[in-house]
This record gives sequence, structure tokens and C-alpha cells, in this order.
Amino acid sequence: MLNLNFHEMAFFLDFDGTLVGFSADPEGVIVSAELRELLVKLHAKLNGALAIISGRSIRSLHSLLRLPQISLAGGHGAEWWFQGELRQVELNSPNYSVALERILAFAEKNGLLMENKTHSCALHFRRQPDMKTVVDKFIAEHIETLEGLRVIYGNCVREIQPLGVDKGKAIERFLKYQPFLGRRPVYIGDDTTDEDAFHWVNVNQGVSFKVGSGMTAAQYRLENITAVMDFLQKVLR
Repeated sequence: MLNLNFHEMAFFLDFDGTLVGFSADPEGVIVSAELRELLVKLHAKLNGALAIISGRSIRSLHSLLRLPQISLAGGHGAEWWFQGELRQVELNSPNYSVALERILAFAEKNGLLMENKTHSCALHFRRQPDMKTVVDKFIAEHIETLEGLRVIYGNCVREIQPLGVDKGKAIERFLKYQPFLGRRPVYIGDDTTDEDAFHWVNVNQGVSFKVGSGMTAAQYRLENITAVMDFLQKVLR
């Protein structure tokens, strides 16, 4: 067990694949009463220095968590909920609307789910994992060729957003303000979308945890969501 001093730490947690399981319908995930209780206790123990960092929108996170006291970063940091206020990062890319139209047409043609998150859009193929090669060919030929955009390769999802934000930058932004200011960051995440956060935390004397298998920049590993819950319960003691 790492010796974590709560007076010195700020915890940043990914959501899907870290705190909750995946679902073919992104809004169909289950947030248990146990998880809500754990987050409330962690928030109190850290004197508020707890934030969820997700690719989801703030609206989606609020709908699922129903914990307005907890700080949130949505759209990988394109928007954030802090001290009861919704804030947004200005993102400008003339090619984003082009990408959005192309992805929507591709999704409709192939029976895939396209999720419009306002600051980004996600092409989901969890219901049809055999479509991965077709999806990635489409992305390479029709999206990656557009300037000013970023493609995030997640678990059965490809997310597109204008350049300028990532989860590392989201953590950096929170740490400029109380109650995060001056604290050492701890980040837990499971996917390629979390690697930006792992890199940033490592460089800034923080502690990073990768959930599950696969290559990663994270310093430590937790086997699965159950292991994340167990770890957070232990550090509360």
C-alpha cells in the first residue's frame, strides 16, 4: 500500500472503465449506491480535492452521478464543473463540423452509434466489435486527414475533438485553484485516453494508476474496477 498523505493529495478519477463498467448504451451504465457513498466520503476526506475526469459531457456525468458537490471535467477537459459553475474551454476548428457530418453519415450507414457531446463526438462500435477494421479505415481516410482535429482511440470507441484539450491539461487546470492548489495529483484511469493524464502526473511528481492490462505510462496498476473500489476504500481508512 502506498503511503498517501491526504492533506497533500488531490485525487483525479476517470469514469468509464475505472469507476463503472462499460455499456453498449453510454447512458445505460450503472452507478451503484456504494460508489456514490465512496465518492462522497473521499470528497470529504480530501476537503474537496477530488475530481472526475471523463470523455463524457458534464450533463451526462451529472445525470449518472447526481453528486453536484464533486468537481468534474467533461469532454476530456473541454468543459468543467467547478464550485457549482459550468465553465468551458474555447475550441475553434473549422474542420470539426465537416468531421461531424462525415461521422454521422458513416454511423447511419453502418448501424453504429454516434454520440454528439457538443465539444466532441464519439463513434461507438461496442455492439459490433467486428467493425473495428472498417471504422479505423474510415477514420484514417476521412477524419485523420482533416487539420485541427484530434482522434482518441478508446475501448470500442473513436472520439474526435478539436485540438487544445486533454486530460492532463484538465488536471493542470484544477490544480491552479483551491482546494486542489499545492496538492500532489493522483490519477486513476484505464484507457488510451488516460495516457495524457498519466504523462502529466508523472512529470509533476504525482502518482498514476492504470486499470487493467496493456502498455501504459502509469507507474502502478489496479487489476479491474473492483480493485479500484478496494484501493479507494483502503486509502480512506
